[in-house]
Amino acid sequence: MAKSKFRKSAAKLWARWRVVVLRTALALGVLGAAAGVGLYMLPDIIASLAPKVDVSRDLYALNRPAAFTFLDSQGREVGHRGAVVGTRLTLDEMPAYLPAAFIAMEDRRFYDHRGFDLKGLLRAAWVNWRAGHVVQGGSTITQQLAKILFLTSDRTYTRKLHEMMDAAALEKQLSKTQILELYLNRIYLGSGAYGVDGAARVYFGKSARDLSLSQAAMLATLTRAPSAFSPRRDLAAAQARSRQVLAAMVKTRAITPAEAKAAKAAPAPIIDRTRAEARNYFLDAAVDEVKKVATIGGRLPGEDLIVRTTLEPRLQDAARLVLLRHLKKDGKRLRVAQGAIVVMRPDGAVTAMIGGRDYGDSVFNRATRARRQPGSAFKPFVYLAAVENGISPWDVRTDGPVDIGGWQPTNYGAREYGTVTLASALAHSVNTITASLAQEVGLRTVISVARRVGITSPLVANASLALGTSEVTPLELTAAYATFAAGGIKATPYLVTEVSDRRGRIYYNRSAGAGLRVIPVEANKDLTAMLAGVVTGGTGTRARLPDHEAAGKTGTTQDYRDAWFVGFTTDYATGVWVGNDDTKPMRNVTGGTLPAAIWKEVMVFAEKGMPAKALEKSEPPVIEDEWDSAYAGSDSAPGYQGGAAVDEERSAPPRRERRGRSFLDWLFGPSEDEPPPPPQQRARDGDRRFDGGPPVVDDEGR
Repeated sequence: MAKSKFRKSAAKLWARWRVVVLRTALALGVLGAAAGVGLYMLPDIIASLAPKVDVSRDLYALNRPAAFTFLDSQGREVGHRGAVVGTRLTLDEMPAYLPAAFIAMEDRRFYDHRGFDLKGLLRAAWVNWRAGHVVQGGSTITQQLAKILFLTSDRTYTRKLHEMMDAAALEKQLSKTQILELYLNRIYLGSGAYGVDGAARVYFGKSARDLSLSQAAMLATLTRAPSAFSPRRDLAAAQARSRQVLAAMVKTRAITPAEAKAAKAAPAPIIDRTRAEARNYFLDAAVDEVKKVATIGGRLPGEDLIVRTTLEPRLQDAARLVLLRHLKKDGKRLRVAQGAIVVMRPDGAVTAMIGGRDYGDSVFNRATRARRQPGSAFKPFVYLAAVENGISPWDVRTDGPVDIGGWQPTNYGAREYGTVTLASALAHSVNTITASLAQEVGLRTVISVARRVGITSPLVANASLALGTSEVTPLELTAAYATFAAGGIKATPYLVTEVSDRRGRIYYNRSAGAGLRVIPVEANKDLTAMLAGVVTGGTGTRARLPDHEAAGKTGTTQDYRDAWFVGFTTDYATGVWVGNDDTKPMRNVTGGTLPAAIWKEVMVFAEKGMPAKALEKSEPPVIEDEWDSAYAGSDSAPGYQGGAAVDEERSAPPRRERRGRSFLDWLFGPSEDEPPPPPQQRARDGDRRFDGGPPVVDDEGR
């Protein structure tokens, strides 16, 4: 009886719960179905809430740093600044395995989803929940594109929602092909490269059209951490990650196992950027110039810019190699670590600029930013002031003791030259005569002349200015000599001739125009004749060119801290400086040694194939009387043996004879390389003075 009652109660209870269970199961089923429908409809729901994307804008440049593409003097591409973007390529222009590599690594269901991958999002949500913070994004290629175009890189759920909305909107307005093309042309891949074509040029020196399978796989490894995964940081690690991409491509059936095996057997190398980086000294200076000449309302245009420059790449590369070869060969022995070279046309067009031995080690541009004492390379301004004031190069002065307010300059090696022409005094860098001449014409006049021909750095009006104690940059000193090469027409240095955008709109165009004459014609001819004497029979004989007339001046400063040779032909003006950044003395390096040798090699290359043209210089007057003479200008001259210049420091003092010498012997007597400026001391009152003399700057310019 009891069992019967229990069975009846259990049956009633089950009947009751069966209804509850069935109703609950039905409700859950309905809810599950609704959730499934909702998840399926989620992309459309989110897209309907997202603002419409303005696809009429240039999405290839939206929210990307402006790109500077530099062209050389012939219109050939030579470098980039800002974003390196390369060429915008369609999928048809790329090898098929290039987009396949990115799909295999970033979004294998790219062609199946509608902007975002729910499975990927759920997986990322689970990982983030376990970690307690956002560590995984689960972003599709479309979401990554949306972030590139519209959003920041912050990892927050709010940003992720906006990213999903924009991705869904992009999927509604653009085709899969358009999205993938845009992504591959916009993704940042390190080293300033945006897009696969820009990256291909940066890492492999070629267009993305020509990438091999292993190279394409390497680019696909750079999307998540471009700087950390850069092949320039660790090539072996980058090649190892490339093998993972190849394995993923096999899984997606983008390539066959045999193709993957062949690609793994030939890992991608990267190009040596040393030569390209050496051009960066020039390009850095060109960017600064663009900012000055192409601004609109104080700002650069927001467009990508194409900048045509004056660069001659072959000359730039040759100058780099010449400097590097000499520093490698003799730098350690001579205790010289750095150098700078500027080459320009007589109108001021800078054709080559080397700001140091290695841009990778130091981006500091010594050609434009390093102010160093020019030593005797400053003396031409003293002699130009003299000839402009009616003093002839053929006038004579007597070398002797000089006392200017207690300062007593001496000649190198305490040598005495007796009575010589001013041309000979400049050719042999006679300090005493130069210092006296500066006093004769006036220091303010010398400064005015230097300013007029292109020196912009501060110049201190003290007696030692004549010997080059006020600091200048290699660029401005070379520009001043380019003014001499131009016959007295002002040579203002420039590197940029045109700035435009990709649509052809011109923002700047340099007009040639007529130059400003800053030196009278005859005065410039006189100075050129004197500077030619430096090369033919003075301190700069090592700079003598085999087939072209040249003129120039050596420069050496206190304790051999700086050494210069600056000179010109009718085609180019070139300045060479060597020294050390910390101003430590070199080992007996004068302007007539290492700098003159470097200058000659650069100019021989520059003049190769160019017709020889005579410098416009004045001729010395015809003199019937016989004068005292010296040996320079002939093979028997001191400092010249067997047809080659010898070390000036070892040459014998000039011999003086009364008979049997030519006028040229008398005009350009022998001498050593110019002496360094006189020693400098700091007075107790803090002013930089020689004891009992005028104020001067010290070697460091402090």
